[in-house]
Amino acid sequence: MPIAQNSPDFILPGLADYDHLMADLVTVKAAVTFANPIGIGAVSALEFGSLDQNLADLESVTVAPDNTVTDPAGRVEGGPQAAASLTVAATPGMPITILVDEVVPGAGYSLTNFRCNYNAASDTACDGPGYSETSIADGTLFVGVTLIGNGNAAAGAADGSFDVTISYQ
Repeated sequence: MPIAQNSPDFILPGLADYDHLMADLVTVKAAVTFANPIGIGAVSALEFGSLDQNLADLESVTVAPDNTVTDPAGRVEGGPQAAASLTVAATPGMPITILVDEVVPGAGYSLTNFRCNYNAASDTACDGPGYSETSIADGTLFVGVTLIGNGNAAAGAADGSFDVTISYQ
């Protein structure tokens, strides 16, 4: 008598106990952290004040993140000198990268050696690859820089600029 395919009598030899053929089961957790978008707001511009238009090639003036001014050639004539100040809103405790790039020099000078201070930490180089920090909910970022003359300064405004990028790692 033929055995039907769906019959309980249809059993292949050796497969009566098929539990030993099953693979182990593993449940994998999907880890997700939702982060607030990073918000950056400019509070105040970087200020060098009034500089002597005779700023020679390679003479420099530095404004540090703590507003300390270094002027070895005595080229600061007056006006306020201050680091740039920005507010940063982010999800607290997240690793972030702070980077200064897209530097546009002004007429008669270049900007180099950017230093940043986030949340009253130590001053850290923030140009090149940037630097890593841990975010807080609402922090302050101060940016200082060295201005280096090229010998071609002329009287009048000569504003340059730079971008500050903050991203989660």
